Formats: sequence, C-alpha cells, structure tokens
Amino acid sequence: MKLMKNTFLLLVLGTLLGACSSTATQEKTEVSNAIPSSTKEINSSRQSDMVDALYQELIEQRPELQTLENQIETVQRAKEKTLEEYNQYNNKNTGYYTNAHQRIAVIKDSLLKNSIELLLKKSQNAYTGKNSSLHEVLAALDKQSTELNDHREALKVILTMNLIEKYQQQQLPDHSNYKSIIDSYHQHIKTADSLMHAK
Repeated sequence: MKLMKNTFLLLVLGTLLGACSSTATQEKTEVSNAIPSSTKEINSSRQSDMVDALYQELIEQRPELQTLENQIETVQRAKEKTLEEYNQYNNKNTGYYTNAHQRIAVIKDSLLKNSIELLLKKSQNAYTGKNSSLHEVLAALDKQSTELNDHREALKVILTMNLIEKYQQQQLPDHSNYKSIIDSYHQHIKTADSLMHAK
C-alpha cells in the first residue's frame, strides 16, 4: 500500500513538472515570436536586433529617414572610394622607394652610390612632406565618419524607444490571466499535499 502511494505521488509530481515546463516553453515562444508596433508585427526571429528591426519599419513609414539613409550610404561609398584611391597612390610611392633603396644597395661604386642615395632621400622626404597634408585630411575624414555613425546610432535608439514604449503601453499582458494560473498551481499543490497525507 505504501509503495502504491509513493508511486502515485511520483506520477502527480511528474505531471505537475511537465505542465510547468510546457507552460514556460509556450510563454517563451510567444514572447520571441513577434513584437508588434503601431500597425504590423516584426518577427524577431528574422531580425534578432530589435533596434534595427524597429528602425527599418520607421524607414518604411517616414521618407525623410529613407532619404537620410540613402545619403549616408552615398557618403560612405565616397569615403571608401577615396581611401582606395589614396591607398593605391601611397602603396605605389612607398613601393617605389623600397625598390629604389634595394637597387642602390647593389651598386659597387661608393661615390655613385652615395650621390644616388642622397637624391633618393631628398625625393622621399619631399614625398613625406606632401603626404603629411593628406594624412591630416584623412584624419578629419575619419573623425567625421565616426561622428556621423555616433549620431546615427543615437537617432536609431531615440526613435525606436518611442515605438517600444508605445508597444509596452498597448500590449501589456492581462494580469488576471496570470492570477488564474497561480490559483491553479495553488490548488494542485493542495491536492498533492492531501494525497501525500492520505492513508
């Protein structure tokens, strides 16, 4: 008889644990499925970054944001093209001076070697002087690019914060649903306790 009671108790507890696990899994699935905004749902499984997902919806609704994104994309492409041109230019020049020094190293005539070395160093120093002004421009370009990125990210957060706060107000789950589930758990616990002490 005692063995039967213990077996029955294990079955009841197993059922309760299974119900808990099933409910938790269902709630997780519902939360991760979608976050609706003002007019439509955004599937978070397709876009894990909710800020980007909500901002993309805003872009579709507000032409001025789409215009800004197009302009940012254009200036980024211009920057990449400019840097590519500069890198090609700089690589050719630095490559030339590296190869020229290698050539001078094999010259046997010391007087000729020294005179060519002086000329090459003079030319290289002149190139370095010209290049310093380009370095300043590139530094300014990089600074502006970083600043634009900072402001763009701030814009995304500020605008999407309004959306998520609106969602929080409109879609707040009904607490009464949770209360009824809590009451059910409480009743099941009482039942399990009464079965444990039953003779």
